[in-house]
Amino acid sequence: MKKDYSEFQLSEYDRYQIRRSNREDVALDFFYNTVRFSPEDRSFVIRVDDGNEYHTMQEYIDEYNEDQCKRLGYKANPPSEEEEQEDREFREAGIARNQRYRSAMEQKYKVDFKDDPEDLEHEPLINIFSGSRVELNYGEGILDFVYADFDTPLRSTLKAHRMLAALGIVHRRKQPEADAQVQKVYTQAQEFTEDFYAYECSFNAVRETAYASLYSAICPPKFDGIPASEKELLWYGDYLIALQKEYLDLIEFCFDDTFYPDALGNLYPSERFSLYRYFHDLPTTTRRTETVSVSVYPTDRWVMPYGMPPEEFVRRLQNVPEPTADHVALAEKLGIATDKLVAAIAIPHFLNVQYQFGAVAEILELEFTKMLEANVRFRKCKRCGKYFIMKGNYDTNYCERVAEGETRNCQELAAAENYKAKIAGDKAIPIYNKYYKRYAARVRVKQIREADFKKWKYQAITLRNECSAGKITVEEYIQWMEDSFPNRKPKT
Repeated sequence: MKKDYSEFQLSEYDRYQIRRSNREDVALDFFYNTVRFSPEDRSFVIRVDDGNEYHTMQEYIDEYNEDQCKRLGYKANPPSEEEEQEDREFREAGIARNQRYRSAMEQKYKVDFKDDPEDLEHEPLINIFSGSRVELNYGEGILDFVYADFDTPLRSTLKAHRMLAALGIVHRRKQPEADAQVQKVYTQAQEFTEDFYAYECSFNAVRETAYASLYSAICPPKFDGIPASEKELLWYGDYLIALQKEYLDLIEFCFDDTFYPDALGNLYPSERFSLYRYFHDLPTTTRRTETVSVSVYPTDRWVMPYGMPPEEFVRRLQNVPEPTADHVALAEKLGIATDKLVAAIAIPHFLNVQYQFGAVAEILELEFTKMLEANVRFRKCKRCGKYFIMKGNYDTNYCERVAEGETRNCQELAAAENYKAKIAGDKAIPIYNKYYKRYAARVRVKQIREADFKKWKYQAITLRNECSAGKITVEEYIQWMEDSFPNRKPKT
């Protein structure tokens, strides 16, 4: 019997999943990225997919164009000089644009971009992070995301989109008729290429929004059509902002010691996380896609089975054993040449254990669960109100962020502000500063000897502290200062 779901009532969890999942017209996991965590030093390395760039897609594009020409009865002609020149200018403009973005990103993240000055043809042109390697500490990626400004670039993108639509340059797509929704696909090259062109157009539409955070940049969306619709852009923006709120709430609930301390203060972050999921009617189980592979390249660790020191690696390659009877017998059993077997055995092989992800929601959940495993500590900065990661046993109430428009971080600004507040109520400090400047000027013109000034400075600080503590009066302190280096009387 056919079932009718037209009046099906979605649960809160169903709605939660829908907000985080692909839609018919939006793919949130178009990229295939991998991440490897190192619990020992609470760090992780992300390798960004490079499969969605012109240099990696060129073979499919050429096959697609050739097939289209055959199907439509066109003759495929080689590109003219003018077309080749246009292609070079397009690439040069794209590389120049991306260099500006890269310079800004290199100041924020520890990233190795995939480039080769001698091979510009293979440099990423669409997304600067394609093929890159990014290193982060536990918590850095999530904090970067939750405090990113997605609203400003999204508003700007929508404004431009509406303006172009009003001018008739961009036509807002209408939902196609039911009988027109089927598109015939002839080859895999066609499917890959059309998806690639849709992704390229999508990234051009959301570039500023995507580059607002690391995770949105390495997990960009692919909208279904060309160009992207306003509905798709709005839905993508809502997706990012909803994730921001969710993970800011999670950090507060799971890691903030000042959040209802009498009720939650004695619980581990992992226990708080379990309660958070329970109170929000969410499953207490999360899933991560882990992959285990073997490779001849060591990972970041130098202990087998993940890697070995470089000198040991070289030694293994330089000391290929002579074939023995055992080698010959094994080669026969495997049906391969003996020299091939010996060479393969001589090369070290390592385990590569990592996770894969394509969507922002996936890497956020991955990092957060790793933070729970490592019992990471957060604290809210008393100056800017944002969370920061506690490092070791170093106890501070201020973060190291440099706010927009500032040149110093919160720790430095707080120290300066606390000093100003301290001297505001301490009359001895401005007295010391006044006479210090006076006598330091005399040292520079050699009216006071450097040794005498150093001795005076020690005594002046000692008396300043006594004055601050009320052991001597302000008048007594001033009189001592005046008498330290009396002005010379003019010669008659």
